[in-house]
Amino acid sequence: MNLLDTAIQAARAAGREIMQRLPQERDVRSKGFRDIVTDADLAAQETLAAIIRTQFPQHGILSEEGLKPGNDAETIWVLDPVDGTTNYSHRFPCFSVSVGVAQGKELAAGVVFDPLRDHLFCAERGAGATLNGERLHVSGTDEAIHALVGLDFAATPSLRAKQMTAMVNLSKHVHTFRSIGSAALGLCYVASGWMDAYFHWTLSPWDCAAGGLIIAEAGGALTDVDGGPWNYMLPRCLATNGKLHRALLEAMKA
Repeated sequence: MNLLDTAIQAARAAGREIMQRLPQERDVRSKGFRDIVTDADLAAQETLAAIIRTQFPQHGILSEEGLKPGNDAETIWVLDPVDGTTNYSHRFPCFSVSVGVAQGKELAAGVVFDPLRDHLFCAERGAGATLNGERLHVSGTDEAIHALVGLDFAATPSLRAKQMTAMVNLSKHVHTFRSIGSAALGLCYVASGWMDAYFHWTLSPWDCAAGGLIIAEAGGALTDVDGGPWNYMLPRCLATNGKLHRALLEAMKA
C-alpha cells in the first residue's frame, strides 16, 4: 500500500471513530489557553497511528496530541485527528481529519477528510488534487472585491489583535469573510474554488501539512502573511487562488 492509499485508509477510519463518539458525552480537557482536547481526539489519534505503523513501521509520526518522530525518521506523518476540536466539542458541524506525509522538507501526500459530508480531499506531489476522485482547481476570481476570504482566529490576544487589524484592512477591498473553525478544511475550500483565499496567524504543522499540499496541487499559492516563502512548519499563512495573492498581501498591510 502506498503513502496516499494508507493516508486515505487512516483518515476514513479516524473519521468513523469521531463520528461514533459525536453523539456521546464529551470528555473535554484544557491543554492551555484556548486549547482543548477531547476523548475523540485521543481515540482517533490511536486509530491513525495504528494503521500507519502497520504499513510503515519505520516512519515517524508528528501529531497534535503528543506523538513525536525520532530524529532519524526520513518520512514523517503529520496528523491532526480532529481538526476543529472546539467545533467538535460543541457539536458544531465543521471538523475534519488531516493526514499529511512529509519527506525531508517536501510534502509528499495529503488527505483531509470531512466525515460529516463524506468529503475526501487528496493530493500527491506532482499528481494534482482531488475531491472524492474529481480533479480540484482553485477559483478564477481575479478581482479582490469579488473575493470570499476565509480565516480562523489566533489564540493569543496579541496575535489575534494583529490578525484583526489585517482583517479590517482587507475588509475594504474584498467581498466578505467566513470563519471555518477547521484550518484544514479552510485550505481545502480554497483548493476547491469555494473560497478565494484563507489566512491564519497561528497554524501548527498538523493544521496545514495536508491542506497546504492540496492547495499547491490545485494550482493555488501559499506564502507567509508578509509574502515570504511558506512551509508547513510556519505558523502564519496566506493561501489564495494565485490571481489575488499580491493584491491581498498588499491590502492586509494597508
